[in-house]
This record gives sequence, C-alpha cells and structure tokens, in this order.
Amino acid sequence: MPKEYRTIQEVAGPLMLVRGVEGVTYDELGEIELASGETRRCKVLEVNGSDVLVQLFESATGINLSNSKVRFLGRSMELGVSEDMLGRVFDGLGRPIDDGPEILPDARMDINGLPMNPAARCYPEEFIQTGEFCDLERIFSILLQFC
Repeated sequence: MPKEYRTIQEVAGPLMLVRGVEGVTYDELGEIELASGETRRCKVLEVNGSDVLVQLFESATGINLSNSKVRFLGRSMELGVSEDMLGRVFDGLGRPIDDGPEILPDARMDINGLPMNPAARCYPEEFIQTGEFCDLERIFSILLQFC
C-alpha cells in the first residue's frame, strides 16, 4: 500500500510542493485525497532531496494544506486500452465523457511510449522539397531592389 503524506507545503496554481517524501521519482503519478474524500490526480515534475514539486491535473480549489493527503503510486501514467475505445470520446486522463459505459481494458499502456532511437530511423534517399529555397530566393530579390 502506498505511503500517505500530509506534508503539503504550498499550492500555487497547478503546482504543489510536498515535503518529507521518500522513494518518489520523476514522472510518478500521485493521488491527492481531500478532506471530503474526493480524489484528484497529479504528476511529479521535480524531485529535490525529500521535496517534490507536482503538477495538478485538476483544480487546486479545495486542497487544504493540513487536511489533504498525497499518495504516490510508484508508476507513471497509464491508459487502459481496448477495441471498445473506437468511436468514443475521452478526457485528458482517459475517462469516457460521452455518457457511454466505462471501458474494460484489454491492456494498460504507459502514455509516454518508448524513447525514439535516432540511429534506427531510415535515412531519406530521395530529395525532399521543403520550399525554403524558393522563399529565400524571393526575399533576396526583394532586398536587392533596395540596394
């Protein structure tokens, strides 16, 4: 079970500072539980010793520094995926907002994906027309009129 912290130091707009945490890493997902029992999501932006700066995914309204608690989940943000998602509408956290049923995921995938390997990409073998030369040629012809 994740450890809960009641050490929220400051909330400024979409950012929140939590002090005295252990074992929390960059990009880790967290949950903020308000005194009312409502839960909101956040993500770790920076770790500085035992202090972490998190980005709130939802409004900061109602977060009481002394009564709210934070849990870090030990994973980055994931999205449950399924063919049932086709044609549906979701919010930024992957929750359905089209009044349809909840999605029963076939798999969970990290939203960050895998890092690109630039050495593995295919090198272009044919000329790629970008249009930049034509624009530069026009600019130079206009400038030369004033000389």
